[in-house]
Amino acid sequence: MKYISRADLPDDHYYHRTASSTYRKYLEDCWLTAITFPQTPQFWWVKNLLGKFVKIIKYERIDIEPDMDFLKSTHGFEHGICIWVPWRRKEIPSGWRKLWVSSHFQENGFTILDNEDYTKKWNERAKRARKKFLASWAIIREVDAETFSLAFKNTRVKHLYKNDYIKYYKHMAWIDPTSVRSLLCYVNGSVVAWLAVHDYCNNSSVHLVAFTGKEWYPIQAWTGLIDYWFLDSWKKQIRYMNFDQLRNKYGPSDQKWYTAFKENFIEFRVTYPDSYFKMQ
Repeated sequence: MKYISRADLPDDHYYHRTASSTYRKYLEDCWLTAITFPQTPQFWWVKNLLGKFVKIIKYERIDIEPDMDFLKSTHGFEHGICIWVPWRRKEIPSGWRKLWVSSHFQENGFTILDNEDYTKKWNERAKRARKKFLASWAIIREVDAETFSLAFKNTRVKHLYKNDYIKYYKHMAWIDPTSVRSLLCYVNGSVVAWLAVHDYCNNSSVHLVAFTGKEWYPIQAWTGLIDYWFLDSWKKQIRYMNFDQLRNKYGPSDQKWYTAFKENFIEFRVTYPDSYFKMQ
């Protein structure tokens, strides 16, 4: 895994929360208004706080500087806050103040899928885990959203946000089932691990939700699911495998183990430490 500057991100690689048409509809169903930039899949969003009088506007991982006069004249931005999180851009025009309270996930990782022998970019731990899984009696199946949701709901894994993850997954799959791949790992007919991913922009796939029980760690079920995701994505001509949020040193401790797991498969890790704001 290599740390890279955000300025070195590929030109055709976008952040799914401000580029996925499925995620855009999800935001709109959550009472946000999303506005797409011309000639790009990227969009920004606006949320009304006090009717139409106070608003929050967010440009997240987007290099286009928010135009305050445009926002005022076209979208009625009279009072509120505009938050800007740059994507690749490092030179920030004057007038923007740094937001010291984090407004976004600051780190993520991805792998470029440019070779059928994708495991050559994995670390040795992941390669050993893959061998263990392939030697086991487990099988992986792609299922529909209803089957996945039921298995997800019935899992004995305890997590504070489990119900929220289920609702998020079901909503995304309901908006566009063709953009969500739902994978289950079975042992003797029983589900032991889950992984759902979201495909977007015709060239990217991002990790959505995943669970497994500790008793199934020895067969490396999660690694088996990641392996299936990579192989199937190669067949679908997906180029960017996005592992989404990674824990930094200030993140919650419950993310530490899963971040370490994701790093087994990640080629590049990127940090977005800064966000900026203007008040209106």
